[in-house]
Amino acid sequence: MNLVFYDVETTGTDVNWSQIIQFGAVLVNEDFSEIDRYQSKCRLKPGVVPDPQALLVTGITISELTETNFSHYNLIKEIKRKFDSWTPAIFVGFNSIKFDEEIIRKSLFKSLHDVYITVLNNNRRVDLLNVVRSSVFFDKNFLNTTLTDKGNISFKLEELANNNSISHNAHDAMGDVMASIKLAKKIKENKLQIWNDCLLTSNKKDVENFLYKQKLFCLSDYNFGRMNHFPLTYVCSHPKYGYAQCFDLTIDPQEIIKLEYNSLKNRIKEKPSFIKSIAQNKHPLIFKENYFSLIEKFDGLDLNVLKDRANLIKKSDIFKQKLILILNEEFDEKEFSKPQTPIMAEESLYVGGFPSLKDKQNMKNFHQVCWTEKFRISCRFEDDRYRYFAQRLIYEENPQCLPKNVFNTIHKSIAEQILTLEDVTWYTLPKAYKKLDDLRDKFTQEKDEKKLRFLEKIDDYYEKMRSTYEPAKLL
Repeated sequence: MNLVFYDVETTGTDVNWSQIIQFGAVLVNEDFSEIDRYQSKCRLKPGVVPDPQALLVTGITISELTETNFSHYNLIKEIKRKFDSWTPAIFVGFNSIKFDEEIIRKSLFKSLHDVYITVLNNNRRVDLLNVVRSSVFFDKNFLNTTLTDKGNISFKLEELANNNSISHNAHDAMGDVMASIKLAKKIKENKLQIWNDCLLTSNKKDVENFLYKQKLFCLSDYNFGRMNHFPLTYVCSHPKYGYAQCFDLTIDPQEIIKLEYNSLKNRIKEKPSFIKSIAQNKHPLIFKENYFSLIEKFDGLDLNVLKDRANLIKKSDIFKQKLILILNEEFDEKEFSKPQTPIMAEESLYVGGFPSLKDKQNMKNFHQVCWTEKFRISCRFEDDRYRYFAQRLIYEENPQCLPKNVFNTIHKSIAEQILTLEDVTWYTLPKAYKKLDDLRDKFTQEKDEKKLRFLEKIDDYYEKMRSTYEPAKLL
């Protein structure tokens, strides 16, 4: 199966509010021979405040982001077109499950496209960071690594590339893609079994089949700079989230499965936790029991004891039923106690439901008609979020096509968002000015004139934004 390696550079770190400003992707075959590639930058969207630190890291200048005619809307449309043309494939990124793919999904969502393109139509997704961590922890001598200040292994792509003689143009989308391809090729050539086993969990259905069939398996879970390994057996699915609930077999289940409902509910909240949750669609690191021999902490475990415990769990239907009821009750309690604050449209991908058939057709029509016709289509959306996104896209691309009252509403809304002094989740001008001042102080002390000039251009852009949006608060 072909593989698509991809990477994004963005205006910040919040996947709901940041914008993709650079994209790179390469399609390769199973031998890593290049078949096709795509890369591009786009201009900043109106109302997006770029984090100066993010621009310093990438080296992308304000001039590059304001003088190009290629818009964010067109970039997302091209990413969608390329991904569709490369389907089916395994989509691979470095730390992509948590960041790159999330911001691509949110960008597709806000641009009125199908969101889950990397997991539908026989596509699969792999986070190369997971594969690298597995290859290192199962063979500490395989890759040259450095340690963080806390003494943990560093898994930054730039350091991995430098330590293993991989050429790398760091913090450039295509540069990160090419380094990722070389790193993946090195793993496949030297650790084929780990490579193949990691690819087996790149699809939700395959993960579920693995969990159902394997009486005993290993979960490798990376948290707080450490890889922890657990011998598990599958129990049930979470009644609301659908995530696999698995029993940690280092804990004797005999007394736990006998507990009455309330006692079991209390025990679930105590340490050590006996239930581990696995998100089947997020490329989990799960391996067959033959990997136990590679894990030092499992040296003293008796495999027969673990199998006996797994058998006991499998036969305990009443325990499973009680667990499902408890998980359901805990979900309801959590939902009830949530603060009733409104969710912004930009943050609603996973909570607002799927588009109706009518809205799916409206999305298709929106992209097909000319800009003068798009406002008419925008008014047909049943879901307020899609109506808002459609009109926001018109504001960003061809604002003259909006009725004056709609333009003013969006313009004022952006002004209130980016000028607020409140501690909000998105990046505001007051936050940006504070970060800019801190960076100026730092580079003034270091006498780094080049970076100070870089920041000066960003400051000019902020001032233009402020002068554009400050009067809008009075609309």
